[in-house]
Order: sequence, then C-alpha cells, then structure tokens
Amino acid sequence: MTRNLYAALLGATILCSPAAFAAEVKIGVVGPLTGPAATSGIAMRDAYQFVADEVNAAGGIDLNGEKTTLKLIFEDSASRPEIGVSAAQKLLTRDNVDLLVGDTFASSVTIALMDVAASYGKFVMSGQPVSSEIARKVESDPKRFANFWKASWNSDAYAKAVFEAVEGLTAAGKFSPEGKKIAFVFEDTDYGKSNTEFAVPLFKEAGWSEVGHEAVPLGHSDFYPQLSKLRGAKPDVLVSIFTSVNSGVALTRQIKETGLDSLHVAIYYPLRPEFHQGVGADSEKMLWTPMLYDPVNNEKHKALFDLMESKGVAATGDHAQGYCQFAMLVDNLKRAGTYEPAKLSEAFAQTDFDCYTGRFVYDTANHTPKIGPEFLPVAVAQV
Repeated sequence: MTRNLYAALLGATILCSPAAFAAEVKIGVVGPLTGPAATSGIAMRDAYQFVADEVNAAGGIDLNGEKTTLKLIFEDSASRPEIGVSAAQKLLTRDNVDLLVGDTFASSVTIALMDVAASYGKFVMSGQPVSSEIARKVESDPKRFANFWKASWNSDAYAKAVFEAVEGLTAAGKFSPEGKKIAFVFEDTDYGKSNTEFAVPLFKEAGWSEVGHEAVPLGHSDFYPQLSKLRGAKPDVLVSIFTSVNSGVALTRQIKETGLDSLHVAIYYPLRPEFHQGVGADSEKMLWTPMLYDPVNNEKHKALFDLMESKGVAATGDHAQGYCQFAMLVDNLKRAGTYEPAKLSEAFAQTDFDCYTGRFVYDTANHTPKIGPEFLPVAVAQV
C-alpha cells in the first residue's frame, strides 16, 4: 500500500468514525397513531417532528458539552394502556432512548406506563393527558416520580371552566335553567371519568342536581338509549366528554334528532375541525372547551398557523399543543445542558416558557402546568 493511499484511507476512516458526527439525543414518543384518537396522535407526532426539524436545521442544541441533534422514535399506543406499556418498554430497552414522552394523548396510557418508565431511571414527560390521577400519582410518591412531568393541565381545569361558564351565563341573564338539573355523558376512560369527577361537586355545591351519569365505551356512537333516559329526566345542561370525534359527532346529531332541549356543553372534541365538518348546523349554540387555538382571531395563533403552513402543515389545535409542548421540552433541555433526569427535572421546576398557546410555569407539587389568563388559558367558546 502506498503512503498516499494509506493516508487517504486513514482520513476516510476518521471522517466516517462516530466522533466525526454530531452527537444525538434519542427521544422516544408513545401516542395513538391508530384507533379512535389517531387523528390527534398523528397531529401531535407531526408537531413534535416539526420542532425537532427546526432545531436540527439550526445545528442542534448544546448537551453535555457538545452540539447535539434530536432523533425522535415514535411508537403507537392505539389509546390502549397495554399497547402503550409495551411500546414504552420497547423504546426504553431495544431502542435505548435517552428520554421518553408518553402518552402524547391518552391519560389511561400515561397512568399505565408511569410505573414502568420510573423503573428505568429515565426522564418522562406526558403530552396532552389531563387526568388528575396522573398528578395524584406524582404527589403520592414524589421520589418515585421525581423525573415525570406533565405538559398539560389537570382535568379539574375543564370542570372549573364548564361550571364558571354556565354560572356566568345564568348570572348575566343569558341562560335560565328551570330546575338546575345537569347530566353527563362521557367516555369510560380516565380522561372522561376524571373530568366528571371534578365537575359534579362544583354543580352540586351550587344547588344543581345530577340527573344523568352515562359512561360509554371509547369510540361509542349509538346514544339513543342514553338520550331516551335523558329526555325523561329533562336536564337543563348536558355535559359530554369524548376524545373520539366520531362519538361527539354521533351524540350531537342524535341530540338534534331526538329533540333533547338542553344546553349542550362539550369537552375537548369540538376543537377538532372534522367535528364541525361532520355535524354542520346541528352544533349551533353548543358550548365547548378548551378553545385554546383560534388562528382566525388570535394573532399569535395565526403566526403559528403561518409558520407550519409554510412547511405544508395545516395546523389544528392538536398541532398547536404539540408544537408548544415539545418546544418547551427543548427549551428545558437547553437550560439544563443535559438529558440527565435530575438536572432536566430541575429545569422543568424552573420553567417559564412563553409559547403561541400560553405561558408554561409549573406547580412543582404535582408537576403540572399552571392555568389562568397569565399562564395556560382554558377558555370556553360557543358555536
């Protein structure tokens, strides 16, 4: 071998060696890519990847003393706890990810994988899940879940928003409940149950009586039996809680068909554009929460829509939440300068991150973002 050839081969070896490439942090993401919540899960996936692409295009971030790019590895939970746990185990073992986001959407999946993830000693963040049971687990064992943080509020935020909206309309003379009777139709998941759990006491303390408490399976679409009972009970207010848009479309249409004369207040599903496309005028006058993304009337939201549209993404509310949650995670990684769990958790405890949808500041007792006009707003809107 000639001296020049040897030098060329040696140079090629150095260029191709791992040290010649930028460092990489592997982030595992568990969320529903199939099943009844797939539309939201896919939007969250795309928003996370959008932020990661922005970061990588800018050269990455400084972690552990070197420039580092982000590699996202996605696994499907199908909104089912057992599948989500298996996906998390695969990411933590076979893929050996450096940190985990899970679940991006389903509270029941997050609750199931919290214990599993804690045993691996990695940092874990959830995405949209709001069940207060998640926060309770953190508070009940702060040492075990020291490195677990939520990226969304607790379900009592929705309960408070619904209650204050109904009471506010009543006080303003825009709504006149005859018997102060309320009913709930909700999906039989941690999400649906926890929202109902916090709303019922608020209304009862204000003199309301609960005349309907109907739990249905995730993705349920035949509400005629429930509506038949509710027509007899004559609730002034009907609160529905679904993560499945198909369930919301079916219930809203069937309310119109059966002539149930109640103020309909919906939690979550009307933020999806396909809900309004599916029901048309049948949703007229219904209330819904959270109205967290309004690119038509909100300049900051419009700026996010334009940013994502410039790369071919028509952003929805799920995209907006995914973008800001993952951008907040990246900001905390930058401030921590590492993905080491304890140091990253310290950064989360000191979070003060302003994004398009609101300002992230944490309640460090339960690792949950604060809500309110100066933090993350949980607004109620009317169709």
